[in-house]
Amino acid sequence: MPFVAAPVIIPEAIRPILSKFAKSRTFPARQVQRAKIILLAADGFDNMQISNQVGLGQDSVSKWRSRFLKKLPLLQEVAEKDPSGLEKAVSVFLNDSPRPGQPVHYTDEQIIKILETACRNPEELGYGATTVA
Repeated sequence: MPFVAAPVIIPEAIRPILSKFAKSRTFPARQVQRAKIILLAADGFDNMQISNQVGLGQDSVSKWRSRFLKKLPLLQEVAEKDPSGLEKAVSVFLNDSPRPGQPVHYTDEQIIKILETACRNPEELGYGATTVA
């Protein structure tokens, strides 16, 4: 028996926001693509059909379908408690997740000190005037 992806049901409050993202020409392309994936999944398309329409692999389509289903309770909670913040919550959901990377080398205070020093006149720091030949 072939694998059947989990059905996606989009609440009424969230669908217009996803539609806005899917039709946008100003939002980042990844957000537009992800919104289209979710809308097509809700319209009953399977992952292969969606991947052909949006130009992504089936793994990516499956991943975003699953992510939406996992985050749906949080989005519904935002819709109930703070409807004005729902568009922002959907936007955050459609963004890339933070990726692990190298730890920060400098503290915020050190960065501020470096910038303050770099923006000062060299003569204030005890250095003579420099000339460019």
